Amino acid sequence: MSIVAISETLGSLGREIGRWVAEARGYEFADREIISKAAERFHEGIADLTHVTEERPTLWERFTDTQRRYMTYVEAILLELAARDNVVLVGRAATLLLRGVGHALRVRVSAPEDVRAARLQHEQGLTPEAALDLVRQTDRERAARVRFLYHVDWDDPLLYDLVLSTDRLGADRGARLVAAALDDEGLQPTPASRRQVADLAIAAQARAALLAHPLTRDRPLYVSCRHGAVTLSGSVRDEPARRAAGETVAAIAGVTGVENEIVTIDARRTLAGRL
Repeated sequence: MSIVAISETLGSLGREIGRWVAEARGYEFADREIISKAAERFHEGIADLTHVTEERPTLWERFTDTQRRYMTYVEAILLELAARDNVVLVGRAATLLLRGVGHALRVRVSAPEDVRAARLQHEQGLTPEAALDLVRQTDRERAARVRFLYHVDWDDPLLYDLVLSTDRLGADRGARLVAAALDDEGLQPTPASRRQVADLAIAAQARAALLAHPLTRDRPLYVSCRHGAVTLSGSVRDEPARRAAGETVAAIAGVTGVENEIVTIDARRTLAGRL
């Protein structure tokens, strides 16, 4: 039982490698399904969620919380899938969200620009110039999005366990290398690593649920989870909002308890008046 997280560049065959590994191992495969599940659960547009995970952030997004809310929804679904084990996750920053998880194999798949452009030219009927422009533009936008959200360079090889170039390997050989890596002793799940993913998933779902709730979505709330027990902190406007936060999180599957340390603005004002 393991998790495969793949970061791919356009035309690199990363998606094809992921599907091959999933079929060979009997794993679940998730790519754009992550977006559709997030859109359905949190009642957002697929186009909006796709933009926030793949394209360069706009100037407007840099000064609002909308992109973070959308990304939190996607993260909640992705980590929920990861907690099931036996899954291949492609894109959506899966390799970054699963850093430090012992049984998650983080793979980077790429190839030279001209090789990827030639593949797109053949697949989509583009001119050589248009295919190369598309590869370069997509690389720039995805890199900018990852840097904006996670403050890392997605080309940094130290972010991954395995880095593949499909220039000469091709998808089949690349997939066999990934599948072979899954048998490494250091990538086998342990009770601690499974618990770690479960806690990450619960915390992500709690953050997403609070952002989706009308009484808590506009307040800075903080979530931590350990062994299924969730701690909430931050501030809300009033006691109904505080109760709503606790009840919303308590209803999430896998939560064993909620420590609600959220304070209300009214309570803070009362305390300040006394002082």
